[in-house]
Amino acid sequence: MDIPATTTDALRNLILESELELSKSGISVIDEKENIVYWNKRFLEIWNLKEKDVANKPRKNAVNKILELLKNPESFQETLDRAYKNKDFESTDIIHFKDGKIIERRTVPLKKDDKYFGRIWYFADITQQTRREKEMESYTSQLQRMVSNRTQELIEAEKMAASGSLASEIAHDLRSPLQSIRNATYMMKKDPEKFEVGLELIEKSVVRSLEMLESMRSSTRQLEPKLRRTDLNKIIKESVEELPHPANITIQLELDDAIEAWIDGSQIRRVFDNLLLNAVEAMPNGGLITVTKQRDDKKFIIQISDTGVGIPEEVLPNLFERKFYTTKPYGLGLGLSYCKRTIESHGGALMVDSVLGKGTVFTLELPRIS
Repeated sequence: MDIPATTTDALRNLILESELELSKSGISVIDEKENIVYWNKRFLEIWNLKEKDVANKPRKNAVNKILELLKNPESFQETLDRAYKNKDFESTDIIHFKDGKIIERRTVPLKKDDKYFGRIWYFADITQQTRREKEMESYTSQLQRMVSNRTQELIEAEKMAASGSLASEIAHDLRSPLQSIRNATYMMKKDPEKFEVGLELIEKSVVRSLEMLESMRSSTRQLEPKLRRTDLNKIIKESVEELPHPANITIQLELDDAIEAWIDGSQIRRVFDNLLLNAVEAMPNGGLITVTKQRDDKKFIIQISDTGVGIPEEVLPNLFERKFYTTKPYGLGLGLSYCKRTIESHGGALMVDSVLGKGTVFTLELPRIS
């Protein structure tokens, strides 16, 4: 059955009006004669207006009531003047109210076939979002100060060891959790509804950072692992998910279904973070990282491979020595000696195979729970 055109138009208008009323933003439409021809309920709420203030009224009537609410009415009026003098004018700005409310204002012209029909204004209340961003900035600054202070303590305590190599190791290892904090902060700013998810990620990253620093405090001797039943697959997945890497690097996971291992989860997580970060740094032009996990009767076998620049043959014999330094022309860094010591303290083994120009494979073996 054909629906009459008039019915279709009416239905379309009804749907459009419903969507505008449901919008979280305040919306007003001003025609070419500068009269207010449409507004939604949210617009009235934001500006503390009543329908009688806007219905069939020139926009200036509403503006006069609005100005007394603002911290900087001159700036508000200046943008209005520019918008109605220039029919192509588009802008987004922030408006601060005397009572602390913060509104994001955006305007675009209503034009079709170069004919000007008026202007539409959007007003979004970003008060809570802005407060959360300030809280996050304060929280992040606090964290940075805390990490800086603890790092300084470690450097002072270890001045006699390795001529500053500890500081480089700290910077290397903390890169992953700090990048996770940065990503979470960015996500929370872009989508305030993910505030709780971002906060949980930040708290996890803070805990990981402090565990690393505490471990490094006694870095002149290898700490005994605190072995307990641990979900090894979960540790691998979290390390991959929180790994900072550019868009031109792809990561593939191939894990078997045996998840329980008798390990120190914090120490093994740091091993994966180090190896994965080295793989990223070995591929400045992008590539593929593959993480696989298999098992036999006695052990788990985990391989982390990359398609990066590879490691020269003459470098391989000294790769896991703590005194080994490099400017990372092959994606190598401090932390590999820690990885080897940690895996061996778990009764396992860490090996490396590499072909210059083709890539590198690190193989970890960890005992299974018998």
